[in-house]
Amino acid sequence: MNPRHLAIARELNIFDLPIGVYVVAPDGNFIACNRPVRALLNLPLEGAVRASIAQFYADPKTRGELLRKATEAEARGAYLEKEIVAFRVGDRKIYVEDYCKPLRDPATRDLIGYIGCLVDVTAEREAEKRESKLQKRVEELTFDIGRILHANTGTLLMAQQTLDGVAEALGQRTLKELIAVPLEEMDEQLIKQAALLANTIDKLAQATEPERRCQALSDAKWNALTGKIAPLRQARDLIPGMEMRAPALRATAHQITTLCQAMTPGVLSRELVRDVLRAAAQLENSACLVDVLMTRTAIIQMDSTLRSLRDFITADIRVYEPKKVLSVKQLTDQAITHVAEFARSSRVEIVRRDRDFDTHVEGVERDLVRALTNLLHNAIKYSWRRDRSKSPWVTIRTYAREGMACIEFENWGVPIAQEEIEQGLIFQLGYRGKWSKDRGRLGTGIGLTDAKRTAQTHYGDLRVVSRPSNPGWIQPDDPTFYNQPFVTTVTFCIPEAIRR
Repeated sequence: MNPRHLAIARELNIFDLPIGVYVVAPDGNFIACNRPVRALLNLPLEGAVRASIAQFYADPKTRGELLRKATEAEARGAYLEKEIVAFRVGDRKIYVEDYCKPLRDPATRDLIGYIGCLVDVTAEREAEKRESKLQKRVEELTFDIGRILHANTGTLLMAQQTLDGVAEALGQRTLKELIAVPLEEMDEQLIKQAALLANTIDKLAQATEPERRCQALSDAKWNALTGKIAPLRQARDLIPGMEMRAPALRATAHQITTLCQAMTPGVLSRELVRDVLRAAAQLENSACLVDVLMTRTAIIQMDSTLRSLRDFITADIRVYEPKKVLSVKQLTDQAITHVAEFARSSRVEIVRRDRDFDTHVEGVERDLVRALTNLLHNAIKYSWRRDRSKSPWVTIRTYAREGMACIEFENWGVPIAQEEIEQGLIFQLGYRGKWSKDRGRLGTGIGLTDAKRTAQTHYGDLRVVSRPSNPGWIQPDDPTFYNQPFVTTVTFCIPEAIRR
C-alpha cells in the first residue's frame, strides 16, 4: 500500500465520481476503490478492502496480459482502452471494460501500483445475443414508443437551451465562438491552470511562518490545502481522459476556495491569498465550461439518435407514404441540415465533393433522409482530429455507377474490425462495434441496420470499408493495430430513377 498515492487520488476526488475507480498495488491488492467498484464486485461498501482484483478474473491469465498491454501503452505515451475482461463475482459472470494505467513514483519512476476504472458492459454483451428477442419486444412497444421518445426529445431540447446560456455565461463569449475552440485546447488550458493554482498555493505556503499558519487555519485544513499541490501538478497523469479530469479539477478548485474562505482574516498575506482564490476561481470556471460543452454535445448527439430511433421504430405504423422521384442532392442536403448542429458542437466540418453532380432516385423520402442522416451522424460521431491546425472533417461524395446512384460518407478516426464487417455484425440490430464506444460515444446500434434495410427495400445495398489510414504502418497481428486511425467509407447505393 502506498499512502501517498491513495491520498493524491482522494484529493482529486476521483472516488466521488459516478464510474468505478480503483487503485491497486503491483500484486493486485486493493489500495482503495470507490462505491461503484465495491458494488460491482460485491465488496464491503465501507471500510478497508482486503481483496485482490486478480481474484475476480474468470481466467487468471488475463490479468498478466492486461498489465502487459498497459505497460506497452504507457511506453507509447498512451492509455489502455477498450479491454473487455470477463470477471467472476460469486456465481455470476460479468464483463467489464478495464481502463488501466501504471502508477509510478514521480521521483524514481518505480512502479508502485495501478490506477484504473471499471465499466460494466455485461448488459451490452448479453444484448448482442438477444437480437431476435429484442426485435420482438421493440415491435410490441411500437404503439406508444413514438410519443415517449417525442417527450424525451423535448426535454433534451430544453436542457440544451439551458446549457447554451450557461456556456456563454461561463465563457463570456458567444456559443459560436466557444464551439470553434477544440476541446483538446480547453483541456490543455485546464492542465496549465491546475499547475498555476498549485504554484500559488505553494507560494503562499513558502511565505507563511508556522505560527501565523496556525492562526489562519487548523492543521487539518492547512494540510488539506497544501496536500492538493502535488495532485494538481500531476492531473494529466493521475486522471486519464478529459471526461474525468474536468469534474475532478472543478471539485478540487472549489474545495480550495472553501479552505481559503475559512482562513482567519488579516493573518496571512492578503495578496497571496487573493492570488490563490483568483487561480481557484479561474480553474473552477474553466472546468465547469468544459463540462457544460461536453454535456451539451452529448445531449445533441442523443437528441439526434432518439429522433432517428423514433422514426425507425414507428415506420410501420405511420401513414403510408408513396414513393416518388427525388433529387439525390436534395436528399443529402436534408441529411446535412439534420446533423448541422451536432457537427458544430462536435467541431467536425462536413466537406462535399459533389456540388456539381446530381441524379435522381425513386423512393420514400422520409426513409431515405433518415438513412442518410444516420450514416452522416455516424461519420461525424466517430471522427478524430487529424492535426492541430484543422478541425476533423467528413467527406460526402455522390456519383452514378452502372445504373446505381451512390452516396458515400468517409471519415478518419474510429476503426471497424474487419471480422465485424465480414460477419455482418455491424448490421445486426442493437449491435455496437468493439471500438464504437471510443471516448464514451453514445449510440443505439440501429443506424447501420436501418440504413442497410432502407437501401435493400429500395433495391440497393450498403457497403462498408474500414482500413488503416497508413497501410503497412502497423500489421494486423499487432495488438495495437486498432489503436491507429482508420479511414471508414460507407456507401449507400440504390437504382437511379428512370426519368420520363
